[in-house]
Amino acid sequence: MKKDTETSRKGLSLTTKAVVALSLLLLAANLLLGTVLSHQSMEAMKSLLELRMLDISNTAAAMMDGDVLRSLQASDKDTKGYRDALEKLSIYKKNIALKYIYGIRDMGDGTFTFTIDPTDEDPGEFGEPVVSTKALRQAANGLAAVDDKPYTDRWGRFYSAYSPVFDSKGRVSGIIAVDFDAAWYEEQANKQTFAIIASCIVSMLLGALIVLLVTISLRRRFKALTADVNELSSGIDSLLEEIDLPAGAPDKKGRDGKEGRDAKEGMDVKDGGDAKDGMDAGNGDEIGLLSGRIRSMRESLQSYLRHAQSQAYGMIAALSADYRSVYFVDLDNDTGVCFRQDPEQTSPLYAIKEGDSFSFRQSFEQYAQHYIAESYRKGFLRLFEPGYAEAACRRTPVISYRYVTTRTGKETYELVRVACTGPRQIGVSFSDVDAETRRAMEQSQALREALASAEDASRAKTAFLSSMSHEIRTPMNAIIGLDSIALSEPDLAPSTRSHLERIGSSARHLLSLINDILDMSRIESGRLTIASAEFPFSSLLEQVSTMIGGQCQEKGLEYRCEVKGRVRDYYIGDAMKLKQVLINILGNAVKFTPEGGTVSLDVEQTASFQDKATLRFVIRDTGIGMDKDFLPKLFKPFSQEDSSTTSKYGSTGLGLAITKNIVELMHGKIEVASEKGKGTVFTVAVTLAESSRTLADDAGDAFDPKDLKVLVVDDDAVASEHARLVLDEVGVEAETAASGPEALEKVRLRRARQDPYSLILMDWKMPGMDGLAASKQIRSLIGDQSVIIFLTAYNWDDVKDEAKDAGVDSFLSKPLFAGTVIEEFRKTLASRNHSRSEAADPEVLRGRRLLLAEDNELNQMIAEEILEGIGFEVDIAGDGTVAVEKMESAPAGTYDIVLMDIQMPCMDGIEATRRIRALDDPRKADVPIVAVTANAFLEDRKTAMDAGMDGHLAKPYDVPAMMKTLARLLGK
Repeated sequence: MKKDTETSRKGLSLTTKAVVALSLLLLAANLLLGTVLSHQSMEAMKSLLELRMLDISNTAAAMMDGDVLRSLQASDKDTKGYRDALEKLSIYKKNIALKYIYGIRDMGDGTFTFTIDPTDEDPGEFGEPVVSTKALRQAANGLAAVDDKPYTDRWGRFYSAYSPVFDSKGRVSGIIAVDFDAAWYEEQANKQTFAIIASCIVSMLLGALIVLLVTISLRRRFKALTADVNELSSGIDSLLEEIDLPAGAPDKKGRDGKEGRDAKEGMDVKDGGDAKDGMDAGNGDEIGLLSGRIRSMRESLQSYLRHAQSQAYGMIAALSADYRSVYFVDLDNDTGVCFRQDPEQTSPLYAIKEGDSFSFRQSFEQYAQHYIAESYRKGFLRLFEPGYAEAACRRTPVISYRYVTTRTGKETYELVRVACTGPRQIGVSFSDVDAETRRAMEQSQALREALASAEDASRAKTAFLSSMSHEIRTPMNAIIGLDSIALSEPDLAPSTRSHLERIGSSARHLLSLINDILDMSRIESGRLTIASAEFPFSSLLEQVSTMIGGQCQEKGLEYRCEVKGRVRDYYIGDAMKLKQVLINILGNAVKFTPEGGTVSLDVEQTASFQDKATLRFVIRDTGIGMDKDFLPKLFKPFSQEDSSTTSKYGSTGLGLAITKNIVELMHGKIEVASEKGKGTVFTVAVTLAESSRTLADDAGDAFDPKDLKVLVVDDDAVASEHARLVLDEVGVEAETAASGPEALEKVRLRRARQDPYSLILMDWKMPGMDGLAASKQIRSLIGDQSVIIFLTAYNWDDVKDEAKDAGVDSFLSKPLFAGTVIEEFRKTLASRNHSRSEAADPEVLRGRRLLLAEDNELNQMIAEEILEGIGFEVDIAGDGTVAVEKMESAPAGTYDIVLMDIQMPCMDGIEATRRIRALDDPRKADVPIVAVTANAFLEDRKTAMDAGMDGHLAKPYDVPAMMKTLARLLGK
């Protein structure tokens, strides 16, 4: 019997033992996991059941009138209040899957009784005691609760949920109880547990099957691996026989070079057969058998490595001809062998003769200390620090370091190369690279000089652009200014007025072409930059929609702007450039779309990552479209599909080239799809930084948006619902009306309840009663109780006066933003409260003394006539020097404000401003100075502000903007 047991043990292989142990471990893990999951599942299921029960009881409790429930007595069964309460619970019970539902009263002495019970068979009588549980007592204290264990009464065994009912004074007036059969509750709680147990059983069975298959696979792999090792061992033996090892080459153990062959022969004798026989002869220990064979192979390979090292010596010696000196270094033993030495060199290192062994570290440190320049010494010695060369060789086979030596009394460049030839063994070579290094340095210097020359050329081009901007725009300013003055004459003949208007239109068009050319020049010179400033996104879209909507209205096109999903109120980026991109593309869409067509803009935030947001703008039109063959050329300067386009539509072909460059500077891209005769779709994606600021924040503490009550009036159901959802996101309560009459009815109901709307958002164009008529009737009904804001996708200038007469307070463009609505509401309230206008007051300007610094006589005449027409007394200085002299010589207070041209001969406006600001008299030094420039460049405006100027006006003059700027500065 004992012998049979030993045989059985011998037959059990090591892999089988490992597999059995793994199977037992998997079984234990499955049991543990199943237990934990069962417990967690049951607890989770109970939590879900309790939440559902509480939801049912809370809903039922919310249906009840607490004051009625508190006043019910046994004698009230035939009263309306009792019947209503009973009917509510009865209807609720029929619609919800539960056992019983009833009312309970806390008697105050720790006991509870029935009040109302809609049960058809055997209901609880009024005043009949109810089983008291922990959850019921919690409900009596005002906290809804569920029984954590079942209880039994005369109706059965239950789990119940209890929810308090509060009266108008906030006291608990009663409790609504909902009973669930305990058997049902426990069945639901255990259902998931049974599923987990079944899964664990299946998992264990599958695990056992997998382990069995793995066992079979492992045994097959071990047999195959043993065969591979035998084959590899034979190959190594053949390799050693092919290598002509020295007959008496000593190894570390004093044996000769036949060790590998002897080891192989011994291995074959010991194994006694092929791989399969060896496996069977190993008494079940396949790993032990494999380990023995690998040890034999290692001994054979050691002989080969010794021979390979000898060959490495030979290879290093052969390569020595390419270098001045070559050394083989053993880092472990701190020894080196010299393979080549330059006899012309004199140093401790070069004193070593070929074939000599030496102390590596000491010799190299002495060489570095005496002959390598101090700034290079540390880098040279680091190459030979412990572990550095090995780590570097893992990245690259050869490490090179160039340094400066002073061996011959002058500085020369040398190169050291380090190559790893084995574990902790390196080859070190030195070569003279002085001539080639100095050639490279000369070339580098030439490149630096060329770069400096290119930068000088770029600065010259920048100066030229700035000058040309001024020189080209100055005569345009004169033309537009004179045209504006001529048009202000009251007694012009109609034909003359028509001619003047055409002159002004043509001049402004020419100015836009000049701006395009200057923009393109700035792009080519690299001067076009992207600003980074916080801006309100809704305001940008409103400005774009107002401009494009007006153009569409004039041409008879339908315009639509829609925001998909949520976008932020504020972003950080270049709002001016982004607006330029959108207006360029939308302007083209309007230009190339015939009457009756459609132009649309869809906006969506598509991604957000690390405080960066990607915004996508899709511009569609139903215009003339383009051939697909032309699309690749679309964004090239001066490219047009049809040369007649220039004369027909007034296009230069520069707009889209500029647009593409701006988009790319904003880390975005622009794509286009078009079909001849069907229209075009542009897709623009740009990246902006996100801002946490909102327009609601800007309102301050003036009001809480959640206190607003808003009515949205729009016949478009989609637009109306979109507005409601947008407002709901910031907590604003909003109702909708689909027509004017419906809006009037809702306003009447609110007025009757003495709870008027804070704000009414009224669509302009609706069938039947339009927004104007509805606003007028609402105003006559409620007076000024509500703010009325007009919504339109079009330019409201044509209807503005009529809308104001109808009682409209303000206007907003579609699409709607919650922040924009709140901000406009705040502004309207402020306007009502303070009754002030933002328009410039002419009385502030009349009689003021103004110094005009302008070198161009024609521009002097135009500016003087405009300013005197406003009411200023104007004094003219022909350049900056004269302007400074006038300020110095005039008594303090002579001039109220200065208009300073930037580019003037002798002394420009920037220098003149600096000198005025440096005057000793603060009353002169602090006089407001406004920059006047023909440059279209943002950098020039910034330079003016940095010099101490208080404002900026562009040529040609925009008279309303000029009045507003001057009034603002003089009104301070």
